[in-house]
Amino acid sequence: MRNKLIFGIIFVLFLGGAVSCNLNNSEDDSRQPVDLGSTLQEAPFLCDDGFANGFPCENVNFYAQVSIPQLSGQSSGVFLNDIWGWTDPETEKEYALVGLTNGMSFVDISDPINPVVVGRLPESNLIAKYKTIAKGQYPACNLGLGQTQRSKSITEGSSWRDVKVYEDHAYIVSDNQPHGMQVLDLTKLRNYSGEILNLQHDFLYDRLASAHNIVINEESGFAFATGVTQADMCGSNSESGLHMIDLTNPRNPEFAGCYIDDTPGYYRIAPGYIHDAQCVNYNGPDSEHQGKEVCFNSAEGNIVITDVSDKQNPTTIGFNRQADMQYSHQGWLTEDQSYFLMNDELDERNLGRGTKTYIWDVQDLEAPEFLGYYEHSTSSIDHNLFIKGNYVYQSNYNAGLQILDITDVAAASIERVAYFDTQPNTDAANFNGTWSNYPFFKSGLVILSDIESGLFIVKPELE
Repeated sequence: MRNKLIFGIIFVLFLGGAVSCNLNNSEDDSRQPVDLGSTLQEAPFLCDDGFANGFPCENVNFYAQVSIPQLSGQSSGVFLNDIWGWTDPETEKEYALVGLTNGMSFVDISDPINPVVVGRLPESNLIAKYKTIAKGQYPACNLGLGQTQRSKSITEGSSWRDVKVYEDHAYIVSDNQPHGMQVLDLTKLRNYSGEILNLQHDFLYDRLASAHNIVINEESGFAFATGVTQADMCGSNSESGLHMIDLTNPRNPEFAGCYIDDTPGYYRIAPGYIHDAQCVNYNGPDSEHQGKEVCFNSAEGNIVITDVSDKQNPTTIGFNRQADMQYSHQGWLTEDQSYFLMNDELDERNLGRGTKTYIWDVQDLEAPEFLGYYEHSTSSIDHNLFIKGNYVYQSNYNAGLQILDITDVAAASIERVAYFDTQPNTDAANFNGTWSNYPFFKSGLVILSDIESGLFIVKPELE
């Protein structure tokens, strides 16, 4: 990547231009379907000679940026975290679901040049039920933040929020605070008529206090909370594997079971702790397990594969770790379910090395095999990644969105083909910049959440 100091100078020169979007909050109650795939306008800021309106890029065009004050309605003290997307099946409008340190913001991106903040949802509070958070048994995920402006006091809340969607409902959790899982009917967003909606959740699942993440298998209709630090199910607070939830009735989720793995032989900080997961109805190459519901878990220093078909009796299928893995943060399967790509959130800081994406061969679920690394050209901390077709969409904090071609993943050969950097001044291994992305819109748009800079709407141009 080009010298970051040069990027910073050019970025400052461009800053006077139209970096943030022109929010169009005018009344529009049209329910006519919008075919974004065929009507999407050309981006106003094309990636030309390595930049799009001052942001370093390659093969990624820039539509708009929505600032944190626009998203939150507050002038200061709020930052971003996770992000997900929803497409209204009635209108075909696409929405960004943007996590904030104090709640959620919902943005209509159907016109990506003029995105519209249509609603906000405040965080919940279960302090009456969970008066204390179990501390000292294992750490909540507060890596890199500490007692900074960007992190609310540990006794008041958390900078971490996560959201997923099932059957037009959003499911929202937060880490290290008595929050529960909020359920919001997203069709309420259709009620927007020019004034930002002040939303309230439709249901609050209170069988857990906090969770680092929420994972949903849309085929099975089950959710899996990970990193749960206090709950009235699943046994000891020191055990935090998968807290399983039945979403058959989307507005009234019900507890379904727990998975706590105590298999000896793999590295973990907390007993059975799972940081993140992807759960699927398995149809991959391992014939012995086809037809089962399987979770591929990022479990601190390991990849752990679990059969969760029987929610009352989930079982460990296989696990492995690479010798110098520091913290297996998150990962995603290739679409043929043969390979699992994983990010290591602490190796850059702990080992002083450049960014690496791990490649696992999971064709034999009982014996996942480490194939090698993809070595990035930066030292930025790698974070959430998702796979769509033959491309990985990875959010790497200060290095922004990295798009990797995995056509030759079987040979552990990966190539970067595109990127968009929301932090032009640095690639340092710090917990700043791009938290996550959502690449699954039919229109081809990709939305990015930058902790300090807001929502970015971009579109890759890939062959």
